[in-house]
Amino acid sequence: MSTRSSTRLRDVRIKAEQAESSDSSKNPLKRKSAVSNPSTRQTRTIVKTEDGDLDESSLARLKIEADEYRQALEEEDNEATPSKKRTTARAKNSAATAATDRVKKEASDDKEAVKKSKFATKEPLGWKVTLDRLREFRLHNPAPVDTMGCERLAEVGDHIPPEVSRFQTLMALVLSSQTKDTVTSVAVRRLQKELKGGLTIQGVLDVPSEELNTIIGAVGFHNKKTIFMKQVAEICRRDYNGDIPDTPEGLIALPGVGPKMAYLTLQCAWNKNLGIGVDTHVHRISNRLGWVKTEKDGPEGTREALQSWLPKEHWREINHIMVGFGQVLCLPRGPMCGVCPVQERCPSSTVKTKRSKKEALKEEIQEERVEPFGEVEIHSPTVVKLEHDDDNVDKENDKSDPEPIIKEEQDEAGTSRFFGSAEDSEEHPQIKKEDDGSIVDLAAKHGMDKTNLDKEAADIEDLVT
Repeated sequence: MSTRSSTRLRDVRIKAEQAESSDSSKNPLKRKSAVSNPSTRQTRTIVKTEDGDLDESSLARLKIEADEYRQALEEEDNEATPSKKRTTARAKNSAATAATDRVKKEASDDKEAVKKSKFATKEPLGWKVTLDRLREFRLHNPAPVDTMGCERLAEVGDHIPPEVSRFQTLMALVLSSQTKDTVTSVAVRRLQKELKGGLTIQGVLDVPSEELNTIIGAVGFHNKKTIFMKQVAEICRRDYNGDIPDTPEGLIALPGVGPKMAYLTLQCAWNKNLGIGVDTHVHRISNRLGWVKTEKDGPEGTREALQSWLPKEHWREINHIMVGFGQVLCLPRGPMCGVCPVQERCPSSTVKTKRSKKEALKEEIQEERVEPFGEVEIHSPTVVKLEHDDDNVDKENDKSDPEPIIKEEQDEAGTSRFFGSAEDSEEHPQIKKEDDGSIVDLAAKHGMDKTNLDKEAADIEDLVT
């Protein structure tokens, strides 16, 4: 149906509906009048509408046209249903595409921001294998952070409002600065029990500063943290309607809250993964592994360097893995590299240094033991092992002979230092002098085969001469 006919039918339908619905009692525009026709004497009903007067025949014709118009519209609707479905699907796809483009743009903006950082670095080789090993190690080796970390200290449950849990997480992170997890955990538990109403914004505001300082007295810098807690509670009540900020900028603006605390608060309290929480453990281990080179730039430099190449899905777990690993194995002083699961992949491992020195020492010893005319293999039925006690060592040290005792020398009597004199036998009780030193008598005494001994003796003499 053409556009012109559709417009005509639409106009007809409107006129027909106006004519049908018009009532003389309600619509002043409608009136019926009888017009006498002198020739036919028939009465004709006139209907007055907004577009003019219509008689009954015109009204009937309009009704027919209106019915045709309705039928044509229904046919158009039926024919247009698939296209409408396609249009709807196209609109949904367009909305999904727009959302995807928006997410990609945000990710691209994040990448651009990371690239602009002066600490941006290239992705290190083999980092996935190293991270997998560290993750596996942490699964089987618990650490204090697993039970006493800041994300574990907030009260949760149906009777605890979400904003209270979020505030407790923030307070735990404020107290954790320069403090061990075990000490922070005790301080938070005391606040939850001893403050009136628990560890809430109102509870922190109501408690006297002296009492609050006493409760958290075990944590580091407790005097300053007492002031910070009071100020943070007041700002949250005044500016955030009794809740905590949900952006990095808002959290960092709070007294006593740094980037590490801000990003960890967003991850734990708001479930927002917007950055890596880098503390002293993450900073130390990342540099030891060679993932970053920001040892002198502090945790913030390490955070920007890690975020420049580490995929975002690992930003939240990296803190938990490395903190526990640093608490139980990769210690600040005296790391236990001997049992480290990534010792062969860590450029800072002390195991490699000790191993190389040991190998070098072995090579030097082997070079000293090599004979000038080649190696000589001597078969002996027995091996005599010399053992020295402390007294014998002292006696040997007192001798004027500077040469070591293991070197055999001939004295004036032509006897060996090992087998020649009674004095040597007394100094070495393991070696006893026989009355008859002949090989034949010794063989007969000990029940040994004389033939084999003669052969062995002849071989030795040949080698000596």
